[in-house]
Amino acid sequence: MKLKLMGLLALGVVLLSGCAGTPQMPVTPDSMFWQQPSKRIGVAVSDVPNPNVYLPGASCLLCLAAAEVANSSLSKHTETLSTEDAQALKAELQKLLEAKNVEVVEVTEPLAVNKLPKFKSEVPNTAKRNFAAYKDRYNISHLLVLDINAVGMHRAYSGYVSTSDPKGYFSALGYLVDLSDNTYEWYKPVNVTKAATEEWDEAPTFPALTNAYYQAIAEGKEIIISSLDSQAAEN
Repeated sequence: MKLKLMGLLALGVVLLSGCAGTPQMPVTPDSMFWQQPSKRIGVAVSDVPNPNVYLPGASCLLCLAAAEVANSSLSKHTETLSTEDAQALKAELQKLLEAKNVEVVEVTEPLAVNKLPKFKSEVPNTAKRNFAAYKDRYNISHLLVLDINAVGMHRAYSGYVSTSDPKGYFSALGYLVDLSDNTYEWYKPVNVTKAATEEWDEAPTFPALTNAYYQAIAEGKEIIISSLDSQAAEN
């Protein structure tokens, strides 16, 4: 059983975006982006993490231990859930780009953005890590990155006490980097929690929460795809 604190998720987002100060705000492509010729976009997608139960607010060790015990049955069930729907997002993004007459290149190497050199610039919407190495390595003009940070269940706590029912959970960060200047053409954080529509506490299979889990993934995927697609449609 692996129950994590929300602080670990926040750290993952910080490492991925490279931001040490003010959080990066969402970015949408300008009106001419999809009309620019000769775009070759590399697509890098993280491995989908194993489904887990996240307990933000259970911040002390004893609090977390108590929360783990209280949610042990849910944790055991959550670990059995499929991530196939989340894994399919990579192919759906590639299909979307191809529909926009973009040449797509799959980046097969592991996603390790926090190991890239830091990049300093006063230009707004500049990535804080240097992605230039991908340009020559894959002969691409842009890099589309999707990092799926978490799938599973989310239940808020205040110390020892839960302050919400468990909910289905999907968390991801997507962005598109122009490799000529290391700036973001697109930047979209996504965090979806989905409440069960019926009684949630039905161990051992938790049918209502299981449905909420798959709904959260579906909604998160739709946000990412429609965000990128809608910007293209506006041009």
